[in-house]
Amino acid sequence: MLTKEDIEKSMKKAAKGHRGKWEVVRMLKHPEEYCDRLYEDLLTGEYVSNIHYKEMEKTGNNGKTRHLMSPSLYTRVLQIAWCAAVQPYYKQHDPMDGLNCKVGCGITAPTRKRGMVKRMKHILYDRRDLQYGLVIDQRKCYDHIKKSVFRRKLSRVVKDKWLVEFGCNIVFTPEGRLPIGTPSSPLAHHIVMLEMDCMIRSLAPIQVRYADNVFLASSSKEELQRAKWRIKNWWWYDLGVRAKRQDTRIFPLSLPFDFCGYVFHRNEDKKVSDHDKGYTTIRRSIAKRIKHCKNNASYASYFGIMKHADSYRLMQTTEQEMKLQELSARIRIDRKMDARRIEVRELADNSVVFCIYDYEIRRDKEGKANWMKCLIGIPETAEGELTGKVLAREFHGNYSCLIEVMEKWENAFGRERMLPIEDVTIENQCGYIFRGSTNQLKYIEYDYQQSNCA
Repeated sequence: MLTKEDIEKSMKKAAKGHRGKWEVVRMLKHPEEYCDRLYEDLLTGEYVSNIHYKEMEKTGNNGKTRHLMSPSLYTRVLQIAWCAAVQPYYKQHDPMDGLNCKVGCGITAPTRKRGMVKRMKHILYDRRDLQYGLVIDQRKCYDHIKKSVFRRKLSRVVKDKWLVEFGCNIVFTPEGRLPIGTPSSPLAHHIVMLEMDCMIRSLAPIQVRYADNVFLASSSKEELQRAKWRIKNWWWYDLGVRAKRQDTRIFPLSLPFDFCGYVFHRNEDKKVSDHDKGYTTIRRSIAKRIKHCKNNASYASYFGIMKHADSYRLMQTTEQEMKLQELSARIRIDRKMDARRIEVRELADNSVVFCIYDYEIRRDKEGKANWMKCLIGIPETAEGELTGKVLAREFHGNYSCLIEVMEKWENAFGRERMLPIEDVTIENQCGYIFRGSTNQLKYIEYDYQQSNCA
């Protein structure tokens, strides 16, 4: 079923986007030898012992942690070759209801046949005869799909026994798990769900599936109730996969509902030819992440999401913030004594010893000093030990006692002679003062007592 030409094409696809890795560099140095080795391993069956994965954990922007299995280059080439061989057989039976991980398909694909958002908008806005919707989701679909189930489903699509056995060996890990994030996992899930894609066409007039998320629409609530239990039972008894309880519900299409990150709204009492038949927004959690977007690469992907929703104001606000971040990253002004701010209260409460390197005193219209700013240096510590570096910090404000002392020091010694001022500590004594800068009374003298009594 596979030739050396197929292996060569798979090698090129596997190297795309990974040319900096040492495995790919070594493969591209001697591509013919690598291809001959792979083809010989396929003929002898030695490829099974050379399949390797690397376990990884990736936390997405939504805070959800996924356990991924990253295949080696050897494994990835074979997975791409298997997908290329099986894809024509799957296309013969594909009803095009599953819209994820297919060429030309996706959440925001431009056509109604291949784009999830386009199709959902058509259902909500144009199919006014449909009044109810069903949303149902699988629970950890990849983790719960077994190799025996996949072999049975693949055998109904592909009749070649070698290709079926090759798929079972290369798609699943040696421990029998269907990994997330490999080139072959989406196609394997599509093959497992193929019978359901054909079956649900008899359950409701409209159906959309994106990965393990399924949406059905009908004019009858009872029809969707029957469809819900048919799908649940088929998943459990045929695939061994459960449905999520909290994400399975039947609802009127007049109510807003979330599907794959978009919230769809339908305006009632509208005809197909009317304007303002509904609108689409973005899930709140995604909108929050967009507002905190900090790089152009992430913003580009978010922009692709926003442009298919009615989120012009959010898009405009985010674009302005991104533009400001880009400008401030490239162009910055040189401000004197510019450093991260620290509160005087923090210095006093923690008895921080620091050094004053520069200062500025400002005056009001009458010439009275009423504001100061100090650039200070604090020794950096890590795990209780000094690192040898000095942190730059600044504090500013109307601290009358500090301003008065700094003015007297400058008049007595001059600015150049007094700076830097080392081993400075601030304490709170009826206002913030430099330690040792005031003549505080320790005892009440007898003469002072007599003068007050008089």
